[in-house]
Formats: sequence, structure tokens, C-alpha cells
Amino acid sequence: MNQTRKMWASAAAVGVILVGGATVAAAASAGRVDQARGETRAEVGKTAPTPTPTDGIVVSQDINPDPAKVLEHWTEQGMEGAEPMPMPEVELKPGEFELAE
Repeated sequence: MNQTRKMWASAAAVGVILVGGATVAAAASAGRVDQARGETRAEVGKTAPTPTPTDGIVVSQDINPDPAKVLEHWTEQGMEGAEPMPMPEVELKPGEFELAE
């Protein structure tokens, strides 16, 4: 068999394999889409979330609802004299996880 026939035979075999794989993938994904549509039904807005009590770490209200007041407060001099808030530090010990304040 000459080289041209071998190339065309190989190309035909590869084409058949690709078409078969694409057909199988399309059939599988079509079945999965129908199955997923039947199983997943999200219900939004039926119940309101209930607030949970916090220990003061989480802010659950607007701190400063007026942005203009923020701009008035943080002048150039105010920014120069600002002190950073203390950040919690994590101390890792063997077998123990602790949050230091």
C-alpha cells in the first residue's frame, strides 16, 4: 500500500473515532442535562434569614451611612495622624490552634 492510501485510511479511522466520541459525549450530556433539570429546583425568597447573635466581632449594621461625612472626617492631617486598628495574630503551636488578640 502506498503512502497516500495509508494517510487517507488513517485519516478516515481518526474521523470515525472523533465522530463516535462526539456522539457519545453529546448523548451523555443531553441525558445529564435533563436529569439535572429534574433534580435541582431552587426556591428563593420563601423564608427570610434569621439574624444570629454575635459576640461583637461581626458588624451587622451600617457604620457610616453618609459617605460625605467620611470625606469630611478624613482630611490630609487626619490621615497623617491615623493609628491602625490592632489586628489579631495567629499563634501556631504543635497540635494546637489559638487566636491571640
